[in-house]
Amino acid sequence: MTKFCIYLLEKDKAVVLRRGGNLRKPIFCPIYDFEDLTYAKAVHLTSVQYLLYGLKTFIDNYPELVKTISIINAPLLFAWVYNVIKIVLPATVTEKIRIYGSDGWKEVLLEDIDADDLLVYLGGNKTDPDGNPLCETFIQHGKPLPKRYYKQNAEKRLILGPDAETCIVMPFSKKEITLEVKEENSFLEWEFEITKGDINFSLRFTEKISDNCECIELFPEQRIDTSLEAEKGCFKCEKQGNYTIIFDNSYSWIHSKEVHYRAIIRNQKNKEL
Repeated sequence: MTKFCIYLLEKDKAVVLRRGGNLRKPIFCPIYDFEDLTYAKAVHLTSVQYLLYGLKTFIDNYPELVKTISIINAPLLFAWVYNVIKIVLPATVTEKIRIYGSDGWKEVLLEDIDADDLLVYLGGNKTDPDGNPLCETFIQHGKPLPKRYYKQNAEKRLILGPDAETCIVMPFSKKEITLEVKEENSFLEWEFEITKGDINFSLRFTEKISDNCECIELFPEQRIDTSLEAEKGCFKCEKQGNYTIIFDNSYSWIHSKEVHYRAIIRNQKNKEL
């Protein structure tokens, strides 16, 4: 997804330079219409993570290309999303962001964009040749993705893997897989798939000094869905001790979860222990 967004940005940059005559660099004034932003979309963790990663990529590789960023028709819940995002944004970017509700933005957009270049529904004069104010002949508006394009992890590879193990995690229960690390700076690698549904995943560490050693949380519990692809991870084990992978289905009242997993320890020479 990030590669595709970069491709579109490079394509737009080339168009601006080609049309801009003597411009030394392209200047963008992106407009984001959040009229249909629902609560479910606003708090969707994966979407927020992609957005943060995309913003960081843009800031690192395309500094100072944006004059203003206008967000229009922003619902009240957008404040939650923005408070999360602005943590990673430098002040040079946040000072360019302008957020508007359902009104008051058309006049401001005309200060940056000529009326003949701005779409009618955004407050300008530009339409399609047939009078369509959305200018759909040259602007691709966001729409729900048809289900026929959905990617599904139809082939569960780990089910067929000779070195994979399977466990059934019942409702209100969890499964712990403990691996002993005997060499410092070894690597714990894991991969797992759920036949159907999701499950909470976490990683904890306990030193093998005594039975009363404190358990340290290395990966906080997070809910994982492998319907698109298997979940993979790696952790550098700087200390000797027991590292425990936890599949937690305590939140489920009815459904048990079938988990196919593989977990190994490798030393610094990439040799399996």
